[in-house]
Amino acid sequence: MRRLTLKEVREQYGGILPPDAVLRPDDDEIAATAAARQAAVRQAARPTPAAKPKRRTRSERFAVMNAFVDFSMAGLTGAEVKVWLILYRDTKGTGTACTGQADIARRSRLNVRTVRRVLAALEAKGMVSLVHRGRLNAGPSTYRVHPVGTA
Repeated sequence: MRRLTLKEVREQYGGILPPDAVLRPDDDEIAATAAARQAAVRQAARPTPAAKPKRRTRSERFAVMNAFVDFSMAGLTGAEVKVWLILYRDTKGTGTACTGQADIARRSRLNVRTVRRVLAALEAKGMVSLVHRGRLNAGPSTYRVHPVGTA
């Protein structure tokens, strides 16, 4: 059985592999494969930085606010609008707002129990989703704010 490189098959046999021959890698292919393996090992050994979440632009924030005013605000109570607006104002570039219920109550001049009830109602309407529930010594809750409800 003859062992031929791809270059030899092209030059000597017109690109057709003879029936009594098999392909073998030539020196260039071996070197390229070794270099690719080394690069892959180096890449795997290097820690990859965490992907940064996409930041929202000003126009995207206005589009969310317009969608809220045009489609959702009419079906909400005054307390629900206050709480949603506070959460939306606290939303960072990641799309989440990290705010405690007591802070929302203080800023909206609502009772903490009212804020808790309103958050449950907004969550039922699909306008807010709870990402992380805060508790004592663990920080405030984290919410994802949606301009239009899904429910």
